[in-house]
Amino acid sequence: MKSSITKRIMAGIVCAMVAVSICGCSEKPAQSSASESSVTSDAGSVSESVSEASDSSTATGTAAEITAKIQEDVKFPGMAEIGADRMAGYYDVAADKIDSYSAYICGSGAYPDEIAVFKMKSADDVNAVKSVLEKRVESQSTAFKDYTPDEMYKIDGNNVVTSGNYVALIICADNAKAIEDFKAMAK
Repeated sequence: MKSSITKRIMAGIVCAMVAVSICGCSEKPAQSSASESSVTSDAGSVSESVSEASDSSTATGTAAEITAKIQEDVKFPGMAEIGADRMAGYYDVAADKIDSYSAYICGSGAYPDEIAVFKMKSADDVNAVKSVLEKRVESQSTAFKDYTPDEMYKIDGNNVVTSGNYVALIICADNAKAIEDFKAMAK
């Protein structure tokens, strides 16, 4: 009897793991939420705030709008959002220097795909963030070169780009299109 219960529990665990694996490796892009991660200067706290509608007189996009546009135009594996509460685990960027932020990684961790957009409060901080993101690309390259060598074309040496106060890390199947979207919206 005890063996039967153990077998059932193990079968349930295996089924759950298979379901998570299938969902994590989905080829559909994640749905962008209506909220954008933003950083407030009040006590340096990070909070989620609803994105306000863009002023139609400017071509500037918010970090969330930019990542949503890139995900709309470029094929990604199932992506998971890196919320502001988890940002420090991925990017060593001072929260009090960020105006807005949005980032996604491959949900299953099986592919190097990643997009992160930072809008900095000051242009003086752009180069420091660019350096942090370049180190992240190096780290991803090291992690994936033996794990999924056929995916390494995505890490092409042109994965970190800037425009004004914006900095983006872009690793995907069509870096050129993603960079084009970024540069069109980040002004």
